[in-house]
Amino acid sequence: MNKQDVKIEYTKGKGPGGQHKNKVQTMVRATHIPTGITVTQDGRHRHRNEKKALAELERRVVSAAEAVKAKKKKARRDEKIHEHNVVRTYNFAKDTVKDHRSGKTASIKQVVEKGRLDLL
Repeated sequence: MNKQDVKIEYTKGKGPGGQHKNKVQTMVRATHIPTGITVTQDGRHRHRNEKKALAELERRVVSAAEAVKAKKKKARRDEKIHEHNVVRTYNFAKDTVKDHRSGKTASIKQVVEKGRLDLL
């Protein structure tokens, strides 16, 4: 994450703290400009708040980028699956065979051992 992509603003904090909160700009709002992700950190110390806000912002930006990458990977995988002409799927964990042409499902034991392809 580049420093040029981050906009940092300082404002007065909210909540308890009395005079110090009311007159010192310690609240930090960090915005990642390309993604629009915003993080706000409010505490007593400005430099600590900035450090925490930037760390949280980086974590959220990385997480968002990974989510986009995973979504693209899933789309490519789904596209490849739909390109394939799959006739049957054998699911050994559930002990089932599914024929994709007819949409029927049967037990693997019945189909393989007894030769009952008529079930599909």
